[in-house]
Amino acid sequence: MPMAEHRQAWLSLLVGLLGISAVACAPSRSPDHLVVGTKGAISSLDPAKAYQTRSLQLIRVLGDPLYALSDAGELVPRLAAAPPQVSADGLRVTITLRDGVRFHDGSPLNAQAMAFSLQRFRNGGGSLSYLLEDVASITVVGPLELALELQKPYAPFRNLLSFAGLTPVPASAYEPCPDDGASAEIKSAEIKDGLCLPADGFVGTGPYRLVSRRADGTQHRLERFDDYWDTPARSARIDLVSLENSTALFGALKAGEVDVLLSSSLEAEHQLKLEKDAAAGRFATASSPPQTIEVLALATDRPPLDQVAVRQALARALPRSLLSTRASQGLNTPLRSLIPDLFPAAQPTWPELDIDKARQLLAAAGYCQGNPLEVDFTYRSNVPTDGLLALTWQEFLAKNLGDCLTMQIDGLESTTVYDQWDKGAFSMVIYDWAPDFLDPENYLRPLIGCDEHEGSVCKEGDGVFWFDEEAAQLLEDQQNQPPDQRRGTLAALQERIAAGVPYIPVWQGRNRAWSQSSVTGLGYDGSGWLRLDTLGR
Repeated sequence: MPMAEHRQAWLSLLVGLLGISAVACAPSRSPDHLVVGTKGAISSLDPAKAYQTRSLQLIRVLGDPLYALSDAGELVPRLAAAPPQVSADGLRVTITLRDGVRFHDGSPLNAQAMAFSLQRFRNGGGSLSYLLEDVASITVVGPLELALELQKPYAPFRNLLSFAGLTPVPASAYEPCPDDGASAEIKSAEIKDGLCLPADGFVGTGPYRLVSRRADGTQHRLERFDDYWDTPARSARIDLVSLENSTALFGALKAGEVDVLLSSSLEAEHQLKLEKDAAAGRFATASSPPQTIEVLALATDRPPLDQVAVRQALARALPRSLLSTRASQGLNTPLRSLIPDLFPAAQPTWPELDIDKARQLLAAAGYCQGNPLEVDFTYRSNVPTDGLLALTWQEFLAKNLGDCLTMQIDGLESTTVYDQWDKGAFSMVIYDWAPDFLDPENYLRPLIGCDEHEGSVCKEGDGVFWFDEEAAQLLEDQQNQPPDQRRGTLAALQERIAAGVPYIPVWQGRNRAWSQSSVTGLGYDGSGWLRLDTLGR
């Protein structure tokens, strides 16, 4: 497609998404009006239903959580007036709410409204309701005070209270779900209580309020909430528009039709170009703390990766710096832990590149000298960095360890990988993980948690089929320990996992955003959400 036609195609799409005139879309729009581009439609804004990152990002600016995380990872009260009070046995958490906060409809935030939202999140059966499954009861004990009783002590619970999905919405915003299926937008938000949040009916306490929404979830118009309890939003209006692919997003920002580009779904090539433009002063750029980890998952229950020595050899044969440079253009940074380095508990316990040691381990296991180990490696074919990583590693091994190890690579769509991973379909596969809320356990438990095992083989839990009694005990111990003791336990746990090598960490990634140079205030909060309320010209 010629460049002029290509530009006209995505411009027409953007105008259609905004539902406004081309003049309003142009870079000459009011200084108080910003257009933010992102990828993918938003299916639901019901906090008890939403699970997509893009949905939670919007909820975060339309509402407030009880707490937020500072840049240093400290818990900061938001709707809460003070830190949570935890009983000596760790089973009762008391929260006092901030006085004077109002919802967008003018009703006051109180303990009853907060309890309603927490109970609905816990009981509704949404994708993330398991986050509160260990909360035995939620009780209103005063106009601005509520108490949560836990079934067992849980150290990460404080950080869980910063999760964006726990933002309150008053009961009056909901309505009975229709039985006739007339409104697909409303029906899609139905959960167990029979109540639905109208598609354009989000009522929160945040710096912006929702004033309109396209039926397909591709455009949301926000206006500044004048009665916001904290610092008012800088811009009077924000249009959040959703585009389908990296090329459309990249082109929209380059042409000035979008003021801010919020997307970690851009191809590495586009991200690198924008970073270079930002370095030259043509755009502004910001990144979140590292939150996403990319790992190699090894099937430890079958040959050849059932041998610990073989897994340890693979860990020493991974050229992280080379892969970061060639496959991600340096946008992702090497990682030798299953916990990103934003946490003090992160320990680089996985070995560095050591080809000589890898060769020794493989030789001791009976390989090399005409008998190379054959390993199958599956990558996600629709993730550009995965394919480059696989090819680069395959080439590196052939050049530096070809007498001892040969690697066959195969690409499959992400949906297939995620569907088949825990069924034992892959010998070694790459995938990424980002938690629902930031806490070290939220990286470790999903990867090594095991519900049922036979000896050292996990039968119900993860896709690496690895179980270690000591690691399992350490994982449980850290749940009810004070911070200093917990850090020591988490360090010991990481050492244990690194010795067993069910996973090999590759790199850590960040969410990124870019804006026109005329826009200031671009930045992320400590939980990794873009601060839309600080954006302005």
